[in-house]
Amino acid sequence: MTARISRDPSPFKSALLHSTLGAMTLIGTLGLGGLAVHYTGNADAASPAIRVALFEAAPDANPVLNPRLAGDQSARQFAVLNNVPRATQQLGPAEPSLGVDYPQAAAPRPEAPRETQSAEIAEGVRINGQIVRPGQSLSQVSSNPTRIDVSASATEAAVVEPIFTARANSPLAKNARPFENLEGKPTVSIIVGGLGINWGRTQAAIDELPPEVTLSFAPTASNLTTWVRKARRAGHEVLIELPMEPYDYGRLSPHPHVLQVAVSPEVNKQRLGRILASTNGYAGLLNYQGGKFATELDAVQPIITEMNTRGIAFFEDGSLAKSAFSDAAATEGLPFGKADAWIDARPEADEIANQFLRLEAEALENGAALGAGMSFPVTIDMLKEWIPSLEEKGIVLAPATYHAKRSVSSGQLKTAALDPQG
Repeated sequence: MTARISRDPSPFKSALLHSTLGAMTLIGTLGLGGLAVHYTGNADAASPAIRVALFEAAPDANPVLNPRLAGDQSARQFAVLNNVPRATQQLGPAEPSLGVDYPQAAAPRPEAPRETQSAEIAEGVRINGQIVRPGQSLSQVSSNPTRIDVSASATEAAVVEPIFTARANSPLAKNARPFENLEGKPTVSIIVGGLGINWGRTQAAIDELPPEVTLSFAPTASNLTTWVRKARRAGHEVLIELPMEPYDYGRLSPHPHVLQVAVSPEVNKQRLGRILASTNGYAGLLNYQGGKFATELDAVQPIITEMNTRGIAFFEDGSLAKSAFSDAAATEGLPFGKADAWIDARPEADEIANQFLRLEAEALENGAALGAGMSFPVTIDMLKEWIPSLEEKGIVLAPATYHAKRSVSSGQLKTAALDPQG
């Protein structure tokens, strides 16, 4: 018989085997932990938050946030879409003087005798029998007007002034970015959509674009609520994209709760409610696809009515042909905006530049323009270059909700009676 020789295991092989097993176990444990944090963790709690105060407040006073930032509404304590004169807004405890005098809007004065009204005329312009002085808007003095009789020879002129006021407790009123255009300059509004899917592009849009640019998030985005909070803290107002039935719906499925032509209005309303319940902090909705759904007025009208009931605005990205949303929104009185230019339908620099020129011409001709695009790197880079050039062209960058409220007011033009000598 052949004798078996017993050999001791190699120390080198044993050490290598145990080291490999230990390393694999450690990597697996860390990987599982990282996945758990990624899917269940809260990005807001990942790092300490620091609040920087510009002024010392009393020990028992609550800090007041910068009104430029879109933080908690109860902390900001400034008026949103309520036409409250700046002089009466309470922004918190008194701040120390920095040696700079800021002009304050004059408070409305009691009605003056007719013989003293000629002096008042020199201080402002008479609109609808009311004096509007420099630094004021018609809405600020309409609550306590100084009436002036207008002679029969007065010249009638149309004053385009947004007069729509959202309900105080509606998402539009609470979450729209405050904006005033006291000088009546032409405005351009920009919506950047498709956010929340790609982390890098979403973070770039939030951090690199001016806060007046409105951001739109996909309802399928991971950590949607966290993204919305980040955007609002950076000063942006937020829209949620509403998936609608395209013509090739059998091949493309935008979302489980997509609005469809074939289902009942009640089912579509329920689907709308589920989309809205996915997060909060939004001021309105933006269509996602919807080429087929948008052409059916019978399907569109109940959804517009539901949006109006809920107090939110609605926007089209400019990709819908023969859409019934515009007429339905006008009938319902819903704040609505349809993009005049889909700025990156072809995401090429020359084409985007041409769309920017189109928006400028639209704003100068009609007083306001709305553009929509995606979060392509070329789009973000070109917006960063183009937006600073608007000021020298006499155009102001405005949030998209301002454009929508203006569209509601466009059918309710106020008439200004201007004295030929005033």
